[in-house]
Amino acid sequence: MKLESLVNERYNSFSDGEMEIAKYILQNKEIIHTLSINQLANNSLSSKSSVLRFAQKLGFSGFTELKNFMKWGNFFSDNPVVNSSLGEQIVNSVTTTIEHLKNMNMDEMFQAIDSSEHIYIIGTGWAQQNQASELQRMFLGVGKEMQVLPFGHTSLYQVMIERMCDKDLLIVFSGSGNNPILKEALTTPILKNVKIVGITANSNNWLANHSTFNIYAYIDSPTSMKNIYSLYSPIHAIIEMLVYSYAEYLNRKT
Repeated sequence: MKLESLVNERYNSFSDGEMEIAKYILQNKEIIHTLSINQLANNSLSSKSSVLRFAQKLGFSGFTELKNFMKWGNFFSDNPVVNSSLGEQIVNSVTTTIEHLKNMNMDEMFQAIDSSEHIYIIGTGWAQQNQASELQRMFLGVGKEMQVLPFGHTSLYQVMIERMCDKDLLIVFSGSGNNPILKEALTTPILKNVKIVGITANSNNWLANHSTFNIYAYIDSPTSMKNIYSLYSPIHAIIEMLVYSYAEYLNRKT
């Protein structure tokens, strides 16, 4: 999705200050990825906190993710032809991720999914929120309801985490697993012993270390490409494997 589409979808919710930030970014798309958050705030006559809130309102976890989105959007506009080896890297990433999942015993996690009173899902960024919605849609197809929550400092999220208890389950999609806002957002669920399923880009991160169950994707791409694809294909492979394996688990129970 292009930045213009993200802005148009949320335009009616912008404050006057956020409209000025949006206007500046859209008029200077080529240089945004080179600016610091303070520089962008000064250039758009706003504040650092206003820029951060604007980025989160667009669905990004923070300003860095917005910058990466802008950077790689410009890259592909200028470089429409991608190295042919990328296709092989994606196939290898998906294949290795699936093999890793096949070797996992997920019955304990499926028992938690089956027995939890409420199941919630959050995603730390735009891509992760789409993945959360996809997981919700696919699990609904096998008769399991889950609720996607808006991530960050929203009133709905605050209300819902206050209601969570140790009989609930929270599924979290995070690219790095080290998002500072995520750490703050999970403080209450962790204290309440809410069961957490962390789905991340690697096995060694904060979310993985604080999750009841951790699932990670394998990526076989150059470091410079990781921000572009954000593990789309391997994560979607995880989603499909989770749902189909859960359906098999239910069949074994009957």
